[in-house]
Amino acid sequence: MKKPIIGLVGRFEKKDFDSIFIHDEYRVAILNSGGIPLLLLPPYFEQMKEKTAFYDDITFEYRELMIPLLDCCDGFLFSGGSEWFGYEEFIFQYAYQKNKPVLGICLGMQLMACTFYFHEFNSDKTVPIKSNILHQSTKEYVHEIKIMDSKLKKILGSESIFVNSRHSSCILKNDFFKVSSMSEDEVIESIEIPNKKFMIGVQWHPESLFWKDDYAKKIFQAFLESCLDN
Repeated sequence: MKKPIIGLVGRFEKKDFDSIFIHDEYRVAILNSGGIPLLLLPPYFEQMKEKTAFYDDITFEYRELMIPLLDCCDGFLFSGGSEWFGYEEFIFQYAYQKNKPVLGICLGMQLMACTFYFHEFNSDKTVPIKSNILHQSTKEYVHEIKIMDSKLKKILGSESIFVNSRHSSCILKNDFFKVSSMSEDEVIESIEIPNKKFMIGVQWHPESLFWKDDYAKKIFQAFLESCLDN
């Protein structure tokens, strides 16, 4: 049986730029859901030091270098973190244009929501959370989310679940995505890109709950199954 190849988007550690990381929980979740993880790395270095904005002056050259590798992938996973870079935006744009499945987690969800708006507004369109509900915690389960009618609800088979939470900012609504779940304080907890095979972003970390939580497993299983259709 064919196993889908999942591009795991590596991210620079901006403190000193001497490492590119992807937490191993993502790799393990992909492997145990029936996929083959493939680490995707940026094809340039010096420009990373400047800022997180998309580098239009070098974009074309480096896009051409990345496309053959992206063509090998059946889907893409964008992980959590603190800041994304231009090559990550390009990978998402590629997936969007090719209708290849995407799972965005935490910062990865925020990237999905903001990529096509970044240059127009010169902002990533995220805001600090001000709430009486704790959203940044090391606890296994932190708060409940309510799930609207959506692809995510069909996957999970539930109107509400408890999730972990390790984020200090949240996204604002825009017309590009559909909100599929929210916390009690109306922080957006998951999104879907309409009219695409599978483009779901979640603000929590199902990879950290994979071995204990059936809902986390269902998310990865549905993602991998969608990648088999390519």
